[in-house]
Amino acid sequence: MRNFLLWLRYDGTDFHGWQRQANARSVQGELEAALARMLPEGFRLGSSSRTDAGVHGVNHPVNVWADTRIPADGLRKGLSALLPRDLAVTGVLDVPEAFSARKSSLGKTYLYRILQGDCRDPFVERFAWRIRHHLDVEAMREGAALLLGEHDFSAFRSAECDAPSARRLVTGIPVWREGREVRIVVSGNAFLRNMVRIIVGCLAEVGTGRHDPPWMGELLEGQDRTKAGITAPARGLHLWAVSYAPDLLCNGAYDW
Repeated sequence: MRNFLLWLRYDGTDFHGWQRQANARSVQGELEAALARMLPEGFRLGSSSRTDAGVHGVNHPVNVWADTRIPADGLRKGLSALLPRDLAVTGVLDVPEAFSARKSSLGKTYLYRILQGDCRDPFVERFAWRIRHHLDVEAMREGAALLLGEHDFSAFRSAECDAPSARRLVTGIPVWREGREVRIVVSGNAFLRNMVRIIVGCLAEVGTGRHDPPWMGELLEGQDRTKAGITAPARGLHLWAVSYAPDLLCNGAYDW
């Protein structure tokens, strides 16, 4: 039995998330349909993440276990010919059979894009949350710094989140301006459901001046989701990277 590690890249706009669904288009469903044509003898699939509807993937690792002689790059080329235009396999690697894209992960990084101004940009609109107001990036940085470290992030998780513990380690939240965009990168060991989008929604309120930066720390201490800001739209969120131990040599199909 061979274990392939695939890196997926997709525009999540027209997908109802990663997970296969009976009556909706999903990343898993499209990938399985293509794999079934290349591996008719059967396969098993495992994902590092379960993205929500509308969320994009830049480097999304998944496992494919199969008994086949197809070379890794042959699998990549074959899938590239079969997958739809909004989903691509950017790299395939043979890894040990016990390697799990999910269980072997050391952490994840997400990018969130905010487009400022009242002028739409058709080249960005599908990938960013457009906010008309000017954002104070320095205030957002001050607020974001209060979330660094290991905390109980109960105030920053969806009511539907079923994780047994809300404690998570956030290792970095840089915030910067790039042209008309404000970009936020959130890195950590793991994330609660909608955690990154709620963090971004709260930071946007700090950026518009609705709340001062210390409010972010108050939310952490209060652990009350109802006191926090909105959940930012899915379209601005990108699964940027999943990290593994350096000796596994599988930290991305290529650099971005």
